[in-house]
Amino acid sequence: MWAWNSPYSGGWELDWERVDGGPTEDEVRRELLADPAAAPYASEITLCPAWGEVTRIARELLQPDAAVVIDTETTDLPGQIVEVAAIDAATGKKLLDTLVRPTEPISDGARWVHGITDEMVADARPFEKVLPRLRQVTKERVICAYNVDFDRGVVLGDVRRAGKKPMHLEPEDSWFCLMEAYKDWVGSFRWLRLGGRHRALGDCESARKVLIGMSKSRGSTSRRPRPHRATPSPDHLPGRSSWPRP
Repeated sequence: MWAWNSPYSGGWELDWERVDGGPTEDEVRRELLADPAAAPYASEITLCPAWGEVTRIARELLQPDAAVVIDTETTDLPGQIVEVAAIDAATGKKLLDTLVRPTEPISDGARWVHGITDEMVADARPFEKVLPRLRQVTKERVICAYNVDFDRGVVLGDVRRAGKKPMHLEPEDSWFCLMEAYKDWVGSFRWLRLGGRHRALGDCESARKVLIGMSKSRGSTSRRPRPHRATPSPDHLPGRSSWPRP
């Protein structure tokens, strides 16, 4: 069970692992009311916040053979793929890391971001030669990307240009957006930068670190909460803590 005093909502938020579908929200609420330490605050505790659901999903994605993390670098925004990488979400093992030869030049802006030049990709394989490996490493796994709208879009764009079938790369439910999940986990309403190196493999590794971080939940179970304050004062901002197990 995880809980913390959220600086976003200003109150306690509580979530927990589900074992065989339980315990339910009603069961947890009853146990909080029955606990002498928790009962005075039970009505003010938010159960099942958004970050709790994200934590459970992240833990599922980190199971063996459940997911891969991919990233692409392109000729422009949007553009054609000039580099693509994929790693195993559970282990971090590299599954794919290759430059790709596009059919258009790399723009100055894109080259400034990722450092890949036209000369670097001149002898690389075209996308249609990379696609079979991309299909292989993503088959029957959830495809995680830090910005799914971008990476899925450029992958499908190159698939169409190559005259190939996207197969499992096309359905939206084959993909999972780590950026949107991270926004919910943090409690932010804005786009959050990944902070990677803007090369495909490095960004995959950075995105996997975000996934691992989300799997650890927003709180801990090692400490009891501080006394409740209805309105936190400026010198006592709410911080991360935990609620005792019911």
